[in-house]
Amino acid sequence: MGYPTDPVTVIGIWIGLALTLMYYSYPLYKETIAYRFAEHTTIACSFSISIVQAVRLIRDNAVTPLIGGTYHLIVPIVLGITLYTQFFKRTRWISRYVMSFLIGVGTGIAAVGVIKAQIVSQILSTITPPLNATPLEWFNYAFIGIGFICATSYFILTREHKGLLYIPTRIGRYMIMLGLGAYFGNTVMFRETMLAGRVEYILRCLGIIPW
Repeated sequence: MGYPTDPVTVIGIWIGLALTLMYYSYPLYKETIAYRFAEHTTIACSFSISIVQAVRLIRDNAVTPLIGGTYHLIVPIVLGITLYTQFFKRTRWISRYVMSFLIGVGTGIAAVGVIKAQIVSQILSTITPPLNATPLEWFNYAFIGIGFICATSYFILTREHKGLLYIPTRIGRYMIMLGLGAYFGNTVMFRETMLAGRVEYILRCLGIIPW
């Protein structure tokens, strides 16, 4: 694919290049007017896009179906409208009931998802032995099981980590440190990937590498 020739596309490419250079003026030099301009421009664009998406979401999922005869949607629409009563002192108490209802429903739905995904599924995957597995897969299974038990035992706070608890809790501590190190490494790699993507974008804008 060659370099774009459409004027609008080319202008957008060079605007992206300019904003990228403005962003990296902060870590490479210091906070400048160019960096603040790029930051405020990004925030303004993101806010504008969010408003447009919110309006479209309300139109497509509330107004249009309600006009088409889906009258039960009047309930969530009224609940959503009453949230705006918090901006007025006399009617602020109404929004508290709606907010309590939304928080309760959201917490219940989230709790079910969290328990299933982060607790039940993790336990099942830990205690379920692999089928027709290789020796390396069996080693991985044993390593995960032992690491899970030891890491869990580290959080036994009702007894001092001595005697029979000393070795499991010590291993569990190392397992936790290993996991946190892996998470930190993934974060660093993600940042490096983003930087590599921006550098590649700059090189493409300058025509050094093809699109």
